Amino acid sequence: MPLVSIITPVYNAAQWLPDTLACVRAQTHKNWEHFLVDDGSTDGSRDIIEAAARDDSRIRLLRTPCNSGPSSARNLAIDAAQGRLLAFLDADDLWLPQKLALSVEWITASDYAFIYHDYRHMSSDGARVGPLIQAPEKLDLRTLHTRRGHGGCLSMVIDRTRVTDFRFPSDPRYLHEDFCGWLTLIRKGHIGHRLPADLGRYRLSSTSRSANKFVAAVQTWKMYREVSNLPLLRASMWWAEYAWNSFWLHRRALPQAVHARSGRSS
Repeated sequence: MPLVSIITPVYNAAQWLPDTLACVRAQTHKNWEHFLVDDGSTDGSRDIIEAAARDDSRIRLLRTPCNSGPSSARNLAIDAAQGRLLAFLDADDLWLPQKLALSVEWITASDYAFIYHDYRHMSSDGARVGPLIQAPEKLDLRTLHTRRGHGGCLSMVIDRTRVTDFRFPSDPRYLHEDFCGWLTLIRKGHIGHRLPADLGRYRLSSTSRSANKFVAAVQTWKMYREVSNLPLLRASMWWAEYAWNSFWLHRRALPQAVHARSGRSS
């Protein structure tokens, strides 16, 4: 089975790292290497990674010279990665145990360049999860600009035999570096494909970079005009569709009490 290189940027994530590391160790697909890139943490994150690396040689600590942001951290790991497949897991998110196994099977059997899967939001403390977020079937230029729900870095897997030079654009003006990354893939003629399985948990946190929805919306508009170079009319129409879809996705997918899944109200 192909080697999977898992990439996790880390900045002051000590409270999340034990669970993140545990969910990777719990993967049923065992042929992986896990790069955790410490991006100037001051909270003991590095100590947690070093201890994990002593226990498991597949876990590797990298460090940026200074706090450089998630794009630079991910690119540092991409340069060091040996795997055929790249998978991305942020330090506060989680995978279900079958994530890698099903992703490897799906992308290799279908010869796709990149794939993504369904997922659910969870509360900051991990105690509550929301309804299933079903990703779009394909991720092309229009869908990237009008839909959310493909999971971003949480769900993406890239085949380096099809995409030989993938990197995240490092432009400090934009928060959505993952959007810029998927845009480069699509511009090169690759289309993303959905793996229809619930395999991830996206943690909602008031301190995350995307927590301020107004700032995120403004950033999205700037990217449509300055990065995607969309004409004004198309940018306006696609941004409006994005805003509508994002509002309803966020509202419908908010975490619910764990026992609500048994039919009782929270």
